[in-house]
Amino acid sequence: MDVSAVFSSPVVWVVTIISALYVIYKHVTASFNYFSEQGINGPRPKPIFGNMWGIWKANLPDYDMDLVAKYGKIFCYFDGSTPNLWVTDVDLIKAIFIKDFDHFVDRRTMEVKLKVMRKWMTLMKGQEWKDVRSSVTPAFTTGKIKRMSNLIKDCVADLCDRLTSARQIGEKIDAKLIFSAFTMDVIARCAFGFKIDTLGCENDVFVRNARVIVNPPTTRSPVGLLPFVFPNFLSWFGGIAERLFTIKEMIFFFNLLEDVLRDRSRSKESYHDFIEIANESISEFTKEVNGKTVPMWTREEIDEIIMGQSTLFMLAGFDTTATTLTNTCFQLARNPDIQEKLYDIVIAKLEEYGEVSHDMVQDMPYLEMVIQEVLRFYPPLLRVERQCTKDYSYDNGRIHFKKGQLVTVPAYALHRIEEYYPDPEKFDPDRWSPENKAKRSPYTFMGFGLGPRNCVGMRFAMEEMKIAIATMIQKFRFFPVEETPEKLRFYDGFTQILQPLHATLGIEFRQTFSD
Repeated sequence: MDVSAVFSSPVVWVVTIISALYVIYKHVTASFNYFSEQGINGPRPKPIFGNMWGIWKANLPDYDMDLVAKYGKIFCYFDGSTPNLWVTDVDLIKAIFIKDFDHFVDRRTMEVKLKVMRKWMTLMKGQEWKDVRSSVTPAFTTGKIKRMSNLIKDCVADLCDRLTSARQIGEKIDAKLIFSAFTMDVIARCAFGFKIDTLGCENDVFVRNARVIVNPPTTRSPVGLLPFVFPNFLSWFGGIAERLFTIKEMIFFFNLLEDVLRDRSRSKESYHDFIEIANESISEFTKEVNGKTVPMWTREEIDEIIMGQSTLFMLAGFDTTATTLTNTCFQLARNPDIQEKLYDIVIAKLEEYGEVSHDMVQDMPYLEMVIQEVLRFYPPLLRVERQCTKDYSYDNGRIHFKKGQLVTVPAYALHRIEEYYPDPEKFDPDRWSPENKAKRSPYTFMGFGLGPRNCVGMRFAMEEMKIAIATMIQKFRFFPVEETPEKLRFYDGFTQILQPLHATLGIEFRQTFSD
């Protein structure tokens, strides 16, 4: 028999190709029945991309709301071929994020090439994450944040100067632009220890690089799906990934921080910023070796951890806080009764404390209620994820998770479930009064995540926003103008951070502060 003749036959080649494609298809779809076999339904996945194909064209808040409305509180979704259970059921949320957290310690696997990025707490796993989290947490205690509050106040003073200049130019402000400059100023001073003189300029290099990082063009193209469908993509294709996924802009900040750390090593000056405070707390972290207590890390390792957390501080805190301040001022403009109530409280507290300070804003529960309602209305992160780290059964085996599978809580949709928040489209800070909070499960709110892996910088972010809002409200009144939308809309695309489309507001001096 002529073997070469057999393999030269077109029929044989067609059969071979079809067979190979069938094997590949079966491989990439092998997991698609995993949750449906447990009686859990969801949108029908497609090979390779699962349910993610076309998501770069979607408006994610609407997309998530539609999925929850259609499939309910527990349903299956697929990130590529990885099963992802979407959950808005409070009992299951409690089990995953709190009660049985030891089965869901990690966040999504995202392999990266850059060493500094591998030191980001959000990308760390298991014991490494636990050790670094434990060492960094003391940098965000109330006492340590109070040490940084004077730096925040200096930034707020500059913010008010920019608002005053805007008011003198005209009655309209681009709130997101102004607050982006402010939050970058806070991070530069509180994390990196220096002042940026060019902030507020149209082409400021710091804000420009940070904006590209948090809102890259890939979020609006199929390319943005690659690290989610193929978790090793960023490490496999380093050079391509650098061009596609804003690694160049990240390196700008890495190099900047290297220079700061180098200068610090030669200086004895005290800065009272995150680098100094984190260095103190991380250096004090120890371990036992042969019955002796020794430092947990070497000096080089400590510097790597500080670099990782400082750049993460910038990326995690820049746009989320700027967006939340923008959304707060939008709601105050659209709800003047709430704005005036807050103003009256600020003025009363100023008579007691003399100036806006850490102690004053901590004594303003209504201010916190306003911010909490903004975070409910517009959670900075649309989705909160965990990854199963060891097989887990819930509710006597009704739901079974395998190691590596994902869990997603769609925070935007969770915060709008009427069962949890009656009349959810109404902006109502009174939802957060002690009496009303007591009536509601704490597992219905994801403003800063939940459980041991919640936002480590939550207290700092609240301090920053409280001081900024209290200071602005005593001097300025925000109001809607013709360009102000009735309802905030957000950019389309596969982005985890809500990005308001239009945030033009009117601003005027309050009578007691007018020129």
